[in-house]
Amino acid sequence: MRPSRAAGLLLAGLLAVGSATSCQWAGDTSAAKVSFAALKNQLDDVNSRLNSAVQNGEYDRVISLDKELNLVLDAAMKQNSAMNILDREHLSINVATARRCINDMDRYAQGGDADLVKAQAQQLAPTVSEIQELLDRAERTTTAK
Repeated sequence: MRPSRAAGLLLAGLLAVGSATSCQWAGDTSAAKVSFAALKNQLDDVNSRLNSAVQNGEYDRVISLDKELNLVLDAAMKQNSAMNILDREHLSINVATARRCINDMDRYAQGGDADLVKAQAQQLAPTVSEIQELLDRAERTTTAK
């Protein structure tokens, strides 16, 4: 086979694989044990209580709510096989970012540093919003017929 023909076939093959994986779904939707809507509601609830505790300077509650938030993030990650690949990766990045903020928030709450706890809560807010959007999109996708 001529080099230019081989390169052309390789390019065509790569384009076919690339276009097939762009719409590929990571897993089946029947695998989900908890609906994405329920996870989104849990995330919203815990985040609201966490923000309230931060604003009221209730640092012992902040630490326990951070643990609860981590549990919701764990549940979301367990469900991610029903998401498309791009959203799954986006969720993983946002969950990792949220966990970093949560760990820092715990450390600052234990030290009683109100300004740094509030700063971490402000950094966490857009990440939680991104996760909620991903969960919402996953709910719409998995329940669409």
